Amino acid sequence: MNPKLVIVPLAVMLVLVLLTAPTYSAAANATPQIIVSDPTGDDRGPGYYGYPSNSVFKPGVFDLTKFEILTNNTDVIFKVYVKNLGDNPWKGPNGFCLQYVQIYVHTTLQGVESRMDTFGLHLMIRSDYAWNFAVLLAPGWGNDPVPKGQRSALIYANGTVVVQDDKFKVYADPNENAIVAVISKNLIPDVDNIKNWKIIVLLASYDGFGPMKVRQAGVKGGEWVLNATKYATNKETIIRIGQAVAKGIEPLALDLLVYSPQYPNGISASLQYKWLNTFNVTAGTYAIVPGISIAPKTVTETVTQTETSTYTTTLTQTTTKTSTTTVTSTSVSVSPSPTTITKETTNWTATGAAAIILFIIGLIIGYLVKRR
Repeated sequence: MNPKLVIVPLAVMLVLVLLTAPTYSAAANATPQIIVSDPTGDDRGPGYYGYPSNSVFKPGVFDLTKFEILTNNTDVIFKVYVKNLGDNPWKGPNGFCLQYVQIYVHTTLQGVESRMDTFGLHLMIRSDYAWNFAVLLAPGWGNDPVPKGQRSALIYANGTVVVQDDKFKVYADPNENAIVAVISKNLIPDVDNIKNWKIIVLLASYDGFGPMKVRQAGVKGGEWVLNATKYATNKETIIRIGQAVAKGIEPLALDLLVYSPQYPNGISASLQYKWLNTFNVTAGTYAIVPGISIAPKTVTETVTQTETSTYTTTLTQTTTKTSTTTVTSTSVSVSPSPTTITKETTNWTATGAAAIILFIIGLIIGYLVKRR
């Protein structure tokens, strides 16, 4: 066999691999700014969801394990790690096709637009985490950005959308089970304060035919539908999530990661389950993340009473009462004005002196009358 017949095709194949393989140098040479781990095995949404039954949904494909932000001279790199990337069964151009990653970022900038909604996840973002920009990482088919199309998108709160391109690259790293976005610093605001950002990372199941490209949930699940009750342990939970599904307010994120100065090390699975369960069936409202914590009311009451009595010509009694009530969310200070009570009394010293004088005058008058 002619060696050239073997070497030339191999060389061509090698060139094609090098040309089509994603470039990892940007992340490899970057400086970490944020690294947050997430518990494994918490890919159950509000605590009781299960995967669709089709075998392509391998265990761990919706289980976040870590999130990183790195920077180099030109780019900001977002890396989202999962337990199992899932082998890209439908050959998404970006190297993955099962996951739909949504990253919501609240920067330190003041006076800029912000939003509290999410894209098809049936969730609201708490006001102090309201996002200034969102990074939506999708498989990458077609030309239009999600949620209309299937390419990844950088969306600003004012509605401006940047679709993935040379300044916004998206790829999967199967060796690390990671989905990576490399975005030019020119497109990202407030890059000097990354460590002070508030970030919410939500992982859903991607469905190119679903509403806003998010896979839906059903009470019993199905081959292509999330099972909303797979791990439910009581009848009340099943009834409640069934009502939520009927009203279209069931959360559709399977895993959640949060980073902020308040949560520098991320959150626990129990906190995720608690927050994703804050949907209100009666009011028909979505769950809020992070959840709104209502601290128990603490009431402190201090009463000081002082009485001072001085006996002179008049009796004066002064009473001062100060009452302070403090509640964690509201402080109320009540300070009544001092009350003064005045009572009249008799000056016995003056009265006695007058009686003696009158008695002496009476004696003198009696003596003079007797002499006459």
